[in-house]
Amino acid sequence: MDIQRVFAVYFSPTGGSRRYVREIARRLDPQFQEIDLTTPAGRAQPHRFTPRDLVILGSPVYAGRLPRVAGGLFASLEGDHTPAVFTVSYGNRAFDDALVEEQDLCQARGFVGVAAAAWIAPHTFSSRIAAGRPDQADLAQVDAFVDRLRQALAGPLPQGLALPGNRPYKQVSPMSFHPQGGEGCTRCGRCVQNCPAGAIPAEDPRVTDPQACIVCLACMKNCPAHARTVPGPGLEAVCQKLEGLLLARRQEPQWYF
Repeated sequence: MDIQRVFAVYFSPTGGSRRYVREIARRLDPQFQEIDLTTPAGRAQPHRFTPRDLVILGSPVYAGRLPRVAGGLFASLEGDHTPAVFTVSYGNRAFDDALVEEQDLCQARGFVGVAAAAWIAPHTFSSRIAAGRPDQADLAQVDAFVDRLRQALAGPLPQGLALPGNRPYKQVSPMSFHPQGGEGCTRCGRCVQNCPAGAIPAEDPRVTDPQACIVCLACMKNCPAHARTVPGPGLEAVCQKLEGLLLARRQEPQWYF
């Protein structure tokens, strides 16, 4: 493969997937280009790639699947037998079918998988789960992954990349809770600008569209007034269950070539 340009392309509401994609890209090319697909505005811009581009894609895992947003995560991308690295990040439970789902979506858009990886990042719901990841051990794994990736890029474009996961993908039930704005909301609009799903109306940012919301909690984490919360016991109950299952174990990155 004759790679001329490296792109870091990600959907990353709370930054975990972005961190890993950037770490990989900058090790390959300090002058890498960056495409942020996190917001609807970011996904509205079309991007075309050539066989001499390398596109490193990243997304979080939500309940074993990719996040579901209107229009799709990667619909604005168009490859042309373009080499790609498929990556996901998850909160220390499992990535289930997310990698094969990313592979299928991107292959349908003209990308060819050279490698893939599943990384660990802090859990969206609980800051205690996978806290501090990526840590130094994770970044050492990124170094080793990129060394192996360089070897793969020195050869021809592969014909197929076998990844774990199921087709059809696992079924995911919608969440029963969603963040809402409270009395402390100053209507600054930051949640509106940062919402990956476009679920918060600018005219009333205290409201959340439950049909569009993907429960990434980016609005809560980015609110300067700390005015957005999840009402009711739903989130707290889920956090307690997840912490009971996940705090005592450490999942490690997995690679595929």
